[in-house]
Amino acid sequence: MELRIAFSPLNFVKRLTVGVVFLTAASIVVQFGKYVYNARWARSPWANMFNLDREMNFPSWYSTLMLAFCAVLLAAIAADKKTQRDRFWRYWKVLSAIFWVLAVDELLSIHEILIVPDVAKALNLPWFLHSMWVIPGIVFVGIFLQKYWKFTLHLPTRSRFHFMLAAGFYIGGSLGMEMIGSYVAELQGQQHLPYALLANLEEVMEMTGIIIFIYGLLYYIGQSTEGVQIKIKWQ
Repeated sequence: MELRIAFSPLNFVKRLTVGVVFLTAASIVVQFGKYVYNARWARSPWANMFNLDREMNFPSWYSTLMLAFCAVLLAAIAADKKTQRDRFWRYWKVLSAIFWVLAVDELLSIHEILIVPDVAKALNLPWFLHSMWVIPGIVFVGIFLQKYWKFTLHLPTRSRFHFMLAAGFYIGGSLGMEMIGSYVAELQGQQHLPYALLANLEEVMEMTGIIIFIYGLLYYIGQSTEGVQIKIKWQ
């Protein structure tokens, strides 16, 4: 028995975007309540569940699930490419593993172990490297671009655009905005509205990048295969 599942990638990502808009609006309300109106409710544990600048809450779980979904889609593409003996199938497989790592890191915030202000000052690092985890992050992005350049050129033009746009948003948020946030934190600290809004923008850019990538993957699957098919074999 074969079951065909048909859905619109555009409608799917629209629903994901609605979730991001809701979480962003809720986080901004919390930030204004905390720093502008000094509201007691904005400092409560339940309010932090909507704070984009906090971990182990609704926004971080939402991002984790989206990253994990990317990993599943990439694994499916890798399996399909392997059966076709495509020379780039291992690239898709490694991408899937990378996104599983990103999903785990988003959930547990492992990278924040490297945020050690005293060490950054002792090493006399420039302001944009005070969040020290961006150093291995920049190195990883450089190695990734070198290794995946031919893979990127091999992609169809529209898929290449989707993936590069997604990477621009995600890397711009996770690394670019993190470095800007480090500068603001160095000058004024973290407990004020401008820093909170910058942190929110960082997370929004990351989630936007993930959504664009999901759309790109679904579009690529739709163009390179006959669609999603589930085959059930009765024993």
